[in-house]
Amino acid sequence: MPEKSHFDDQILDLEKEKELKLKDHEERVRICSSIREVFIEAGYTNCLVYPYGSTLNGVGFSDSDLDLYVDLGFAGDTVKISKILANGTEFVNIKGIPNARVPIVKALHFSSGIHCDLSFGNKASLWNTEFIRFCCLSDPRVRPLIMVVRYWGRMHGLVGREGNVRLCNYALTMMVIAYLQQIPCPILHSVQQLLTITDVDLAPSSFSSHLLSKAHILPLLGKNTDSISDLLLGFFNHYHSFDYSSNVISIFLGRTCSREQLIVGNMLRSTKPVCVQDPFELNINICRNLDKSALCVLKCCFYEGFKRTKNILTSQESNLATLFHPSPHTSPLLDCHGCNTNNPTQPPWTEGPICYTQPAKIPHYMPTIAEYNLAVLRCSVAQRMPPWWKKWRGLY
Repeated sequence: MPEKSHFDDQILDLEKEKELKLKDHEERVRICSSIREVFIEAGYTNCLVYPYGSTLNGVGFSDSDLDLYVDLGFAGDTVKISKILANGTEFVNIKGIPNARVPIVKALHFSSGIHCDLSFGNKASLWNTEFIRFCCLSDPRVRPLIMVVRYWGRMHGLVGREGNVRLCNYALTMMVIAYLQQIPCPILHSVQQLLTITDVDLAPSSFSSHLLSKAHILPLLGKNTDSISDLLLGFFNHYHSFDYSSNVISIFLGRTCSREQLIVGNMLRSTKPVCVQDPFELNINICRNLDKSALCVLKCCFYEGFKRTKNILTSQESNLATLFHPSPHTSPLLDCHGCNTNNPTQPPWTEGPICYTQPAKIPHYMPTIAEYNLAVLRCSVAQRMPPWWKKWRGLY
């Protein structure tokens, strides 16, 4: 049996490989400056641009989107903002999405290829960002655990609009934090506990540093000696067997609550298969877009994640890459809650039995060295070509 420390080392190596590097942060700072200059030239001289999300919370990848909050002093109009941004020379594929819960403008930064999402009227995301950052700084196991789970979700097509489940990275991150809040020996405090030591007039951007400076007055948590691999195994097992039909995952309270007990806004009457309460906007279910088929796929993937992690920990040769291979889960399994039609956690509003929903196969192709070198050469040549040529070739 391999030592758990070896598996933990592989997770830490993945964290270092995928994390945002210094050059990535410098590029994103430059993009923020460029956007601010565009708005200043348009007459918004007091404009401020705040990056948030994966760029600042510590769990982003080098190819993550850049989320930006643009403070104009008032709620921005997506159509008008899109036109202003189009006046600049650095952004293409600009598109306003006015009907989203939080209206945004999407744009592609041409030279770096970074996708940007600009929001204008909701600062709640700034608090969320600082909260995740604080969690990562509170315990050295939190950040690598979140990053390996997020990468696992990406490789199995669970996150993003093109995935099988369409779970957002933020929701998956909150599920990890919720798990760490409610294990027998918790690692993280509830948001409710954190807010008792914060100042009323605290700015969102200071939330993490403020909490770190006052962490010594928070209630003491028991000593948890679990390794990262122990926590990863427990995470998969917890959410595979979780009773989604009856319970709400509450990061604010730091525990699981029944839907009947949690009376916050419209959360009590939510008929969505999965309910994860936003830690700051308490009437928002951040998994409201998941349907019952998505939940079945998610449970099956949690089951596979648990089995594979357990096998890695008990086999002679542990290899983290095994966790990310496309799932061979091709037929119903009696001990999988996503497949088992007699599962007591089956949503009560399901019409008829749930048949196993096989996740869509993810193309898994390994190019030869020659093909890889040719692709690198083509990419290098394309990057040196002028903008008109790239537009003609449909590269943006």
